[in-house]
Amino acid sequence: MNDKQSDELRRGFRTEVFNSRGTHWVDPTGKPEHELAVQWRKNANAIEDAGFARFASTLKELARSYERDAEQIITRHSLPTDED
Repeated sequence: MNDKQSDELRRGFRTEVFNSRGTHWVDPTGKPEHELAVQWRKNANAIEDAGFARFASTLKELARSYERDAEQIITRHSLPTDED
């Protein structure tokens, strides 16, 4: 997973992580996504400390993606609706 030539494998891993979540309820606070971001950032730090920088980079991108998802959810649910 850390080999320079393993970009495709790391992309596949990242995709599988997202897909493995399956169907889920969207919490308007974005809390589950924030929690996932924290989890993947911790994993990335541990992997990086073990000397696997490329794989850690993939995990950090997962964390950033979950943070972006949380921000989008919060924004989407804070916008006024036609009912307001």
